[in-house]
Parts: sequence; C-alpha cells; structure tokens
Amino acid sequence: MDLTALEKIQYGVYLIAAAFDGKKSAFAANSIVQVSAQPVKFAVSVSKQNWTYELIEKSGCFSISAITMSAPFEFIGKFGFHTGKTFDKFANTEYKTFESGVPAVTQYAGAIFELKISGKIDVGDHTVFIGDVLNMERLSQETTMTYEYYHKIKGGLTAKNAPTYIKR
Repeated sequence: MDLTALEKIQYGVYLIAAAFDGKKSAFAANSIVQVSAQPVKFAVSVSKQNWTYELIEKSGCFSISAITMSAPFEFIGKFGFHTGKTFDKFANTEYKTFESGVPAVTQYAGAIFELKISGKIDVGDHTVFIGDVLNMERLSQETTMTYEYYHKIKGGLTAKNAPTYIKR
C-alpha cells in the first residue's frame, strides 16, 4: 500500500483551542471540515492524547483559528509540538476570549470561530467533535495556509498525535 497517496488529500492549517476551570490550551490541526450550512457546523478530529481534548470534553466548547500563509513555522510549532499541560501556548500570543470563555488565537489568523459541541463520534484514537458555530469573525483577507504549503514551503512536520501522521 502506498501511504504517500494520502499526501494528495488537501487540508488547511488551523489552531483548535479550549478552556476549562481557568486553564486553556490549543493545538495545531489540519483535519477540520464544514459539514453544514444551516446551521453552520464544523467537524474537527481531535486526538484523545491531546490535553486540549480534555478541555473540550469538560467545557463543551472550542474555537477554530484559520492560520494564514504568513505564519512562521515556529509559531505553528508552538501549538503542534508542546503540551499545554507544561507549556503556556498563549504566552506572547495574540488571542481573544469569546463569551463562552473559549480562547481563539487571532495572531496570524484570517478568521476565528467559536463553537459549541452538538455531537461527537469515536473514531479510535481520535474523536470527531461536531460543533455548532456560535460566533465567527473574518480578521484578514490573507489566504489560509494549506497543509501542503506548511510542509513544502515552511518545512513543517506532522505531530505524532495528528490523524494524518504516517510512521515511516
């Protein structure tokens, strides 16, 4: 089986954030999709090993930040290769807090979305959360970074907890 075929599936680069009981975290994600127009709903695949997963489960809310092509690799790596349990991912990072209490990274973001969980599907080592959009804001006209651009131009890596991680 040729696992490189999976590289032909297109994704974006997003930050998924959540907060609960005064703690907040976020992680870099590529597996999100809009699944409904009325009401607007997104599905996001989250590793059960991510600390943000626990915060999403407890709070029932999360945010999505669509990251633009101008974001440096180090910025994305801050969210993709550290755990929020021991590393403050929001230090020196621009973000806003929605009414629900969920933070959304605004730095290098073209748009942000506040979501409330309306469903979830256990898919093995990940859970797909279905979120109803409570609020959304367009922050810039800049193009959202694709996962291919992240790899080929930014030199990005895939975190081991990502649903698209391929052990080579």
